[in-house]
Amino acid sequence: MAKGRQKGQTKIMSKIKDDSIAPYELWLEEDQIVLIDSSKSKSISYHGNLETAIKRISYLSAVTKEKDYTLTGFVESYNNIVNKITKTFKN
Repeated sequence: MAKGRQKGQTKIMSKIKDDSIAPYELWLEEDQIVLIDSSKSKSISYHGNLETAIKRISYLSAVTKEKDYTLTGFVESYNNIVNKITKTFKN
């Protein structure tokens, strides 16, 4: 049996491609947001809202930057990435 969804099961409504989230893309579907690694053309995770998708991108970006962190260092790096991604639309 094939993996994944049946063809035509879910319609991609829009795609979010932005330098602040590269190399990732967000595909906005009818009832979910799919996080895609665009360099591998592979889905990474599925989210019910934009906030959790941004948090996941921030986590993935932080863990690929350095191998070893202190807890404080990781939290600071994670928060910096979240702020970098969201600063353009925060007022």
